[in-house]
Amino acid sequence: MRRQVMRLKRPVSVFILLWGLLLGAPSFAKDNGLGYTPPAPGSYELPPIKRAVDGIVLDTKGHQQRLFDCMDDKFVILSFIYTNCSDICHLATYVLQQVTTELKQDLMLSGQVRLITLSFDPDHDTPEVMRRYAQAMECDTSGWVFLTTSSHAELQPILDGYGQYIVRERDATGKATGAFMHVLKVFLIDREHKVRNIYSLSFLHSTLLLNDIRTLLLEEGANR
Repeated sequence: MRRQVMRLKRPVSVFILLWGLLLGAPSFAKDNGLGYTPPAPGSYELPPIKRAVDGIVLDTKGHQQRLFDCMDDKFVILSFIYTNCSDICHLATYVLQQVTTELKQDLMLSGQVRLITLSFDPDHDTPEVMRRYAQAMECDTSGWVFLTTSSHAELQPILDGYGQYIVRERDATGKATGAFMHVLKVFLIDREHKVRNIYSLSFLHSTLLLNDIRTLLLEEGANR
């Protein structure tokens, strides 16, 4: 198990390098690939897209919890992954690592953001596997929780609610390969459990995520 998890770092590095080359090497070196000046926080609005969805999940200790309880009245960045993914799932984790680093340098946001990584492969991604994944990826788990579910029956309503569709890949004989076809989606959820933004691969950047959270904070202040 340890060898399998620790191998994750190599494909992550390769994919992130290719991502940087795609966006332009000079820009990637200068500003991590954003390549343009984003709108200032508060200069735009993030209307609610839909209600977030609750569900029963398992933390890395195997304790059963409600997903909303894990959100803990904070702004939430929710990412769906599976640990055997060879590319974009680990990019999402890498971007969330950047978010945690930047959060430590911003007292205004400190303690107001919760990161959640939820697996959509409960057959493989047990609580222990999720714990090892977080460890192997060197994630700061002080404000970042890694979750799975006990079964597909518990998982499916969550996936349906967020519109995170997955297809299990199979070989020529119909046997599951352990891989999934899926679109990368990361969700920004406010304290009232409303989805305020959904990030695809093209817009998944720590600067955009944090600017959106700052925008929601300014909105909160204006509504008080």
